[in-house]
Amino acid sequence: MNIHKRILFTALVLLLASTSVFAQLERKRVVQNPDVFQTFMAPRNINFYTVESLSPGELHYSIMHTFGEVNSGPGSLWGIDNGANVRFSFEYGLSDRLSLGFGRSSLDRVYDFTSRVAILRQKKNNSIPVSISLIPMMGINTLSLDFLDDPYTLSDRLNFSIFMPVARKFNDQLSLQFMPVYSHFNRVGPELNLVSSEINDYFGAGVGGRYKFTRSSAITFQFIQPFSEADHVEPNLAIGIDIETGGHVFQMFFSTTRALSESYIIAGSNGNFFEREFRFGFNINRLFSIGN
Repeated sequence: MNIHKRILFTALVLLLASTSVFAQLERKRVVQNPDVFQTFMAPRNINFYTVESLSPGELHYSIMHTFGEVNSGPGSLWGIDNGANVRFSFEYGLSDRLSLGFGRSSLDRVYDFTSRVAILRQKKNNSIPVSISLIPMMGINTLSLDFLDDPYTLSDRLNFSIFMPVARKFNDQLSLQFMPVYSHFNRVGPELNLVSSEINDYFGAGVGGRYKFTRSSAITFQFIQPFSEADHVEPNLAIGIDIETGGHVFQMFFSTTRALSESYIIAGSNGNFFEREFRFGFNINRLFSIGN
């Protein structure tokens, strides 16, 4: 190899080496401050959405149930035979910050449409200490209301909600979430399962969280105080357990509400937890990766 070829070869090796080192430095710079993930074990914590975003191309399917109040006694198997409410939903991740969802609840036969936007994400170095999501929702009840003298129009059947969870993952065990929510019903009446037949606007706020006691199990809770002009409005209180197995997250809980969506939880009736006016419920969450 003559001197010119040696010089050319040496320069090429140095160029490739420097490019590789530069690329490694760039990658290191990119991941120096990653986002915090797995704040919660599922996109829902008991009844409420969490800040846990879906990945692009990821599909979240959930089936949710609540039954009757446990104080009905053994004749109804402590509420299992009474007043079941079922909701199923699908949510699809369009990007790592945006997803769209669709669901249906048997309570008032409501179909709901949801989007979830990740506004902020907690960083591991605490430069951003919390994660914040914005979740607007629209629902339409499809009850047969022909018996009314003044039939419902399409607009009458609509309700709108906005939910903004603010969460922090303190460590691998503990996560907490602050949960303000506002709902508006275009028309209300005694024919709907709402706490009042005269109030259209509802606001509530509370906290939720989880504490992992094993790698795949966690104790969960939620407390929501509705702020309503209706008399004798009880807060919603729920406690439960999450169990993760493969791509499933099973959630079992006791809750003072029959409702399974944010709008109805603050606009519907809640029992008194300490008078056993609570009911058993469970959710099944399944995540699929179906591509972009």
